[in-house]
Amino acid sequence: MKEPNGLFYSSPKILRENYGVNLKTSHEVIKIDRVKKEVLVRNLESGNEFVDKYDKLVFAGGTWPIEPKLPGIEFNNIVLSKLFQHAETLVEYANSDKIKNVVVVGAGYIGVELVEAFHEKGKNVTLIDINPRVANLYFDSEFTSIMESNMEKSGVKLALGEKVTSFKSSNGKDVSKVITDKSEYEADLVIMSVGFKPRTECIDVEKISNGAIVVNEFQQSLSDENIYAIGDSCALKNSVSGKSTHVALATNAVKTGIVSALHLAGVNVSFPGVAGTNAINVFDCHYASTGLTESLAKANGYEEAASVYWEDMDKPEFMQSAEKVACKIVYDKKTFKLLGVQIGSWGKNIHTETVYMFALAIQKGLTLPEIALTDVYFLPHFNKPFNFFLVPMLKALGLDYKH
Repeated sequence: MKEPNGLFYSSPKILRENYGVNLKTSHEVIKIDRVKKEVLVRNLESGNEFVDKYDKLVFAGGTWPIEPKLPGIEFNNIVLSKLFQHAETLVEYANSDKIKNVVVVGAGYIGVELVEAFHEKGKNVTLIDINPRVANLYFDSEFTSIMESNMEKSGVKLALGEKVTSFKSSNGKDVSKVITDKSEYEADLVIMSVGFKPRTECIDVEKISNGAIVVNEFQQSLSDENIYAIGDSCALKNSVSGKSTHVALATNAVKTGIVSALHLAGVNVSFPGVAGTNAINVFDCHYASTGLTESLAKANGYEEAASVYWEDMDKPEFMQSAEKVACKIVYDKKTFKLLGVQIGSWGKNIHTETVYMFALAIQKGLTLPEIALTDVYFLPHFNKPFNFFLVPMLKALGLDYKH
């Protein structure tokens, strides 16, 4: 990036001067009284508390990293990664010659991206996760095995299927080792990235198990139509299962904000549901997915979940720029309903935006026969007549297509 402040979409000054927002930074909402329509607020600088009233309330409390209560968690150089201030601190660590061994706990998207960032800074990096695969919520083993192989070839140490039990310090102040149920790892810096929890303790409305607020299609709380919940604080209807699910992505934060703002202004645009569409670009793996992985589909009750994995060149072999690409479709064997799609490539040609088509198909509840012959163009500069994402659907329907 050119400079860190470019990460911000707005600023307190712009919100106050250009939009007339009565913005109160360094203030914490302690409690929301739905009966009185009152908000108890604490000024974090002075400690003073006051009550504010509302007619309609939009709750956008976001999330906070999960902090496991483990022995030694209080040692110096064990940090989180959530806020801009956290990022500034991590940059300082990355540029410090004193930090040589970095341990990242948690192999989700943020954890994997942190691993790559510190690896590129020349650090010895270890990645620990209780699960046996990286990014396991988004991709099945066909894709994660390649990512893991690329990480290990780069010199990253993977400690998958291991549970962190404690931290040790050689001087009683700074962390020096991470202890798991299977081994121990040298550490000058530990970054905890084991997930996030919605910050909804101050509001008493219907929530799912992790605290995310259950809302209707206009982002209104099911418990109180005068309260809207948006962004990471709310649970959204999963386009595959129909269940309320917590999917903390920036795209959903923007869209739920738009839906609630329009509804408050009298315009009824409903949120259509979320398939969890996502993408990642690390260690030469350019991946995108939407819907459920095969393992998650079976865990969510789709006993007849099946899949087709297809690997091919993205263009005719006579094109010098042709490269390997892969697509995996997950579907219900009984109904042929599309449940999920994963797409990956490993060269200069990136095909992640193809996932948009499948996100819409899942959102609309389409089946493979309805989309397997989608009107896709052919131009040898870009693809093949039998496109890499059409072939696996045709194979699922019985066409024994070969290279």
